[in-house]
Amino acid sequence: MNFNADDLLPQPIPELPPHMVVKIQLEALQNNDEPVPDYGIRVAFQFASPANRTITGPVSRFIQLVKNPLYAPILNWVGVEYGPINIVDAEAQQLVTILSADGESINYVFTLSRQKLPPYMGCWMTDGVVRIDVDEDVF
Repeated sequence: MNFNADDLLPQPIPELPPHMVVKIQLEALQNNDEPVPDYGIRVAFQFASPANRTITGPVSRFIQLVKNPLYAPILNWVGVEYGPINIVDAEAQQLVTILSADGESINYVFTLSRQKLPPYMGCWMTDGVVRIDVDEDVF
């Protein structure tokens, strides 16, 4: 029997609303190396949409992308403020402000979509995360 550690990660399910998908990812990223190194990033990858995974995967590449300077502040953050979520049909966007471990306040917009095909049919998954300046028009 093959053991795949990714099978133990939280999985997308249709019952999770988009704001909970964002929260699950951010809480995992807050403690990225618990219980094992890069666990939080692996959780985030589990909730990346198939289209997102095509661009950012495999998981080893995704780990390196999250650790680049644009996204590294999202790891081990110390504070978070969730903005309102904007849902239109099968798409959602949420502004999130992170207080990084070094005290910097950084804004990210999570874009999600409800999946139309198996194995994730009906699940909200992340299509992308973009770092923005606070004065940019988010929606």
